Amino acid sequence: MVTDKYVIREQNASLVMEQIVQHAPISRATLSANIGLNKATVSDITKKLLEEKLIEEIGIGESSHSGGRKPILLQLNKKAGLSIAIELGYDFISTMVTYLDGEVVFYNKERGTFIKKENVLSHISDIIEKYEKISNLTTYGIVGIGIAIHGIVNKNNILFTPYYDLDKIELYEELTKLYQYPIHIENEANLTAIGESTFSTEFNNLISLSIHSGIGAGIIIDGQLFTGLDGRAGEVGHSILYPDGRTCPCGNKGCLEQYCSDKVLLEQFKELKQLSDVTPDLLAEHYYANDLAVQELIQQHCYNLSKGLNNIMTSFAPKIIYMNSSVIRRVPDILSFIRDNLESSFNKDIVIENSRLGSKASLFGATALNIRNFLNISHLKIINVE
Repeated sequence: MVTDKYVIREQNASLVMEQIVQHAPISRATLSANIGLNKATVSDITKKLLEEKLIEEIGIGESSHSGGRKPILLQLNKKAGLSIAIELGYDFISTMVTYLDGEVVFYNKERGTFIKKENVLSHISDIIEKYEKISNLTTYGIVGIGIAIHGIVNKNNILFTPYYDLDKIELYEELTKLYQYPIHIENEANLTAIGESTFSTEFNNLISLSIHSGIGAGIIIDGQLFTGLDGRAGEVGHSILYPDGRTCPCGNKGCLEQYCSDKVLLEQFKELKQLSDVTPDLLAEHYYANDLAVQELIQQHCYNLSKGLNNIMTSFAPKIIYMNSSVIRRVPDILSFIRDNLESSFNKDIVIENSRLGSKASLFGATALNIRNFLNISHLKIINVE
């Protein structure tokens, strides 16, 4: 068997970079001990990374108990490049630009923009061209563009989007014709799970439940994203809550998201109060003003949602479930109501809490993909970026 020495060197460099990202500030001696590489190899690798301006020396550490020379500490050069993350909702666009440690440089959410195949490229191009103007302030410029899609995505191909028509355009192919940057297109819920796993928690088994126009689950098992056949895993919004119930764009009747999505809840609120326009903030205002009809509406919403959560819990048994919902962020009592409706003993040790990354969760997930790809590391943990 022939061993590719170049591949081994690349693997070793990836291990060193991974340790520096996750444990900085760190010395060469500690890197050697943690990875199991000899000190000469670590020194060669860090010398190259310094020359490439991917890492930097930041000062002197404490000497060991046995004395000797104090070590020079290393850390990631976070300003070596910029990551661009974009979420395409059916009626909004969110953008986040970060350095390589996830530090946010810019964030914007543009509401009232209805995304469709005819305008999606121009919207994305406007964003990219805006940040190309500042990318030369970093060593490597834009290192990747990650895009969150509300629908089924498999290996950058958009297969099904129930609430807009982006499954009718070869978005990845069109973008790669226009730009040389690495492009990553992924399901929004999957990205929220990657975001939480990378930036929020040390847990390696978790689910991030995204509740917006639809409902999707990002599933992390043993630290890895689980996507299933053709990226279809996690489409829990299309599990059946009520057989022969409301018609869903997927073709089923009685799907969970036809009863429990934020979109459906807000539509019910709008009809209940005979309003021309509604927002999560207005719903919360009525709830906390002790509007009994709205409180009953939310209680029924929680009852239905708890049934869906029970099925998710018994199927995957995660350590924690992060809820990513604009309504729940404004009415956190919903979490208590859901817990009250979860009666199974299988669920008692599973934590349910609001997303720690909030509305930026999918953007942080896209950021993680960009950074991992650029630095050529497979495991990325950067807790408390904000």
